[in-house]
Amino acid sequence: MTDIFLCISIREKVQAQERSMGVSRISRRLRLVMPVMILALGACATAASIHPVTTADLGAASRTSVMEASLLRPGVVGFQRVKFAQWTAGRGMFIDRNDPRTASIPKGMEEASIYAYVIDHPRFGRYLIDSGVSRKLEAKLNPFMRRAIADLNIRIDQTTEDWLSHEQPPRAVFLTHLHFDHVGGLMDLSSSTPVYVGAGDPEDESLANRVTGRPADIALEGYGPLHEWRFGSDPDGVFSGMIDVFGDGSVWAVWLPGHSPGSTGYLINATDGPKLVVGDAVHTRLGWDEAMPQPLPATARASAELTADRLRRWAAAHPQVEVFLGHQSRAGQID
Repeated sequence: MTDIFLCISIREKVQAQERSMGVSRISRRLRLVMPVMILALGACATAASIHPVTTADLGAASRTSVMEASLLRPGVVGFQRVKFAQWTAGRGMFIDRNDPRTASIPKGMEEASIYAYVIDHPRFGRYLIDSGVSRKLEAKLNPFMRRAIADLNIRIDQTTEDWLSHEQPPRAVFLTHLHFDHVGGLMDLSSSTPVYVGAGDPEDESLANRVTGRPADIALEGYGPLHEWRFGSDPDGVFSGMIDVFGDGSVWAVWLPGHSPGSTGYLINATDGPKLVVGDAVHTRLGWDEAMPQPLPATARASAELTADRLRRWAAAHPQVEVFLGHQSRAGQID
């Protein structure tokens, strides 16, 4: 998502709020505070994370044709989506109101949710895709971020700690990307849990990272190094790259650059049919059904649109695959 809560750019959130809703209490606050924060923190961009990184110890680079062939085999992995929280925001936080293609979309509000996904492999055990939410995170954020979160009126249905009270903990977490609405639940997990993320996400430099205070590093405090998926180019040219995570064709990490450099989707050959978790490569129905672009920095727009187009085309060619968007359910899906 491209708003303060989903860590694309604080400045872009302010502009999007004003375009879609007028100068609201939220945008007035953020607009007033933004110049002060920028001056105080300095004008230099900084990395999304300075947490140590290492090369992932799972998986091997592969190609789309091999991934597709794996779907012909019966699914073996258990799959469940878990909803943790929700919030409401103006559409300008989800689609790029500076792009003329969005002019046909009326002003209004969108409901967004925070999900994580449980995958249970019969041999290798349980894993989480993204991490849920934790009530511990907000108190450790800087004042600017705490105010922004309060203004968004985030409603927590359950925390990762709540979920763990009746569920088996994961052996590892596979992140779709490092934005804080995807990493917050790490604070409720054991810090001995390995965490995997696409290469390039920790190193992604932005002024917004200075303003937000690197929330990913707060969530990762006490953890070992991030395990970076090292994607090779897809020889078939369908996606940017993919990794056969367990070497048996049951779970695939798919490189989806754009929303962030290392954004990663996961294709799961589940017992009830294949599932594709796309993360914030496409986070809303407006993005999927109507191909509305996200409000992203200019340097990321082309890759984000190419990735989204590739996903839609591939899904259309493989209707047996159920697609899960970053922050909304598709038509017919139960939240």
